[in-house]
Amino acid sequence: MNESSPEVLVSLPTNESDFFSFAETLPWPVIVIRSNGEVAGLTKDIVGLNVSPGLTDPGYFSTIFSAYSESLQGPMCWQIPQEVKLARTADDNMLVHERLILRRASTGSYLMIVNETKLRTLEVADIQTARLAAIGFMVAGVCHEMGNPLAAIRSMVQILGSDQEKKPAFFGKGLANIADNVRRLLDISDRLLNFGRVGDAARAGFYVDEAIDQAFSVMQQNGWSAQLKIEFVRDRTAVIFGSLNQLQEVFVNLFENAARAMNGVGILNVQTRIQSSNLVVVLVSDSGPGIPEDILPRVFEPFFTTKTLNRGTGLGLAISSEILLEHGGRITAANNAQGGACFQVELPLLGSAL
Repeated sequence: MNESSPEVLVSLPTNESDFFSFAETLPWPVIVIRSNGEVAGLTKDIVGLNVSPGLTDPGYFSTIFSAYSESLQGPMCWQIPQEVKLARTADDNMLVHERLILRRASTGSYLMIVNETKLRTLEVADIQTARLAAIGFMVAGVCHEMGNPLAAIRSMVQILGSDQEKKPAFFGKGLANIADNVRRLLDISDRLLNFGRVGDAARAGFYVDEAIDQAFSVMQQNGWSAQLKIEFVRDRTAVIFGSLNQLQEVFVNLFENAARAMNGVGILNVQTRIQSSNLVVVLVSDSGPGIPEDILPRVFEPFFTTKTLNRGTGLGLAISSEILLEHGGRITAANNAQGGACFQVELPLLGSAL
């Protein structure tokens, strides 16, 4: 079966019976929907969905096909021509990737369900290969980064073991030093695992501001927002397709980096907007000291960090960049003319690059 996007170029029938007969000739499952939202019929079985093409009382589209209805835009979504990518968990717990193509006709609408699971599997394999290659180049950096805390731990153990008569307070500081370095090693390990693993979480359309709100909640839980002034300019039309959790991680990284740069005190400004009718842009600015111009080109390199010793792994921005690339977007860094750093996140507007 051809899984590429269909282009229906023939003249459509003008009555429901003929229209359904036409829909049955298409190679993909087609849901025929009346203007009031009732389902007139389903032409073929849909992978991982327990809905029979022969059902005699289909009911309403939003009820029978709730996963599709929730992914499409608009309150009466079946009346709006659009294309949407969807990743859903099938009845057998298999992850199914689909392209939903909705078109209007004189008798109602038709929604074609194009299964792209095999295509997505190949894309994921290519991404995984690139990721593993990137990790290969990172091995030397890993050895260096993990060598520093290991050396510090060894030195502190030797100092603590050299004299049993040291005061308890000294031992307390030594153990705290060891604990900090162990935490750093674990942090490097966790972030490396995230960098090397292709997240195949279910994806759907969502408002980018929702990911930002969740990132602010994480900031609050981590104690960063107490002395920050947060300015947030929303765009409630900015809808993207992807993993909400992964995009939340991107914004948590950006917000916590900004908070650290300002030592927890200052202004964090976040603006969401749609640019050129097909691009969602999120600007994240702070009132900190900015980034030295000579290191701006390196801020997205794995293990590169401007933080002081033991305060960062240098993987947060590298992972964020990878996540955005997987979503068809990108991230850039610059300095504001009035001071402070500014990161610009760009993502395709839902439906503009499908």
